[in-house]
Amino acid sequence: MSRFTAINLSGLAPPDIIETLDYEAIVTAMRDDLVARFPLIVGVIDLESEPARKLIEAFAYRELGLRARINDAARAVLLATSYGTNLDHLGALFATAYQYHTLTVAHWARDVSATTPRPGVVRVSVLKAGPDPIPTLAERELIRLHLKNEAIRPLTDVVQVVAPIVRRTAIEARLTLYPGPDGNVVRTRALQALTEWVETNRMLGMNLRRSALISKLHQEGVHSVELIAPAQDLVLDVTEVYAIDEITMTLASTRDE
Repeated sequence: MSRFTAINLSGLAPPDIIETLDYEAIVTAMRDDLVARFPLIVGVIDLESEPARKLIEAFAYRELGLRARINDAARAVLLATSYGTNLDHLGALFATAYQYHTLTVAHWARDVSATTPRPGVVRVSVLKAGPDPIPTLAERELIRLHLKNEAIRPLTDVVQVVAPIVRRTAIEARLTLYPGPDGNVVRTRALQALTEWVETNRMLGMNLRRSALISKLHQEGVHSVELIAPAQDLVLDVTEVYAIDEITMTLASTRDE
């Protein structure tokens, strides 16, 4: 059971930034301002038939709408009253804060994601740079203690620091070449392009798409690419990363046309 009690946001007092709207008060303020600027109108400004009175009422209605819009904008960035995509962006803001603070203490980290598997729980996944993507227990504990600081995390958040889920696969392809350059030269060029892209793209939540692999293999001198493995796209969420166990590339017979 959690050591923290979730705050009942509905019980919070309305924030000071939210203005109580009063149409009649706006009309009165506009009327008094006009009289102060043009005292001669004082005898007729309160008549319902006075055109200036009609203008004041129209302007007051428009100002009321503008103030209501400002109230709505303020509510959109408050956790208790935000909704829809506004709330999604607030959640992204908190996730970005956790990512930033993790990277300040874990300079060895290649990538960081923050998710909320359930209310009040923040799961920080950390991808380690280098050939081994899994941070040690001591490295994860260092991050957890840093994020535990109440100056960083909201009071009711329970922070978990975990290693990424590694989805292992192999890449196998057969290249058919145009006549011309030595086949090994073309193969080396394709292998280099593929290897560089696979490493650059190896981040949390980055998919391994067959179309991208074929594109990188389709270097100058390659007529066609038969991608044998992976047999389908590897689609990952932000807690997962792929790992390539092996890249196998063979050359088929050279195309004559």
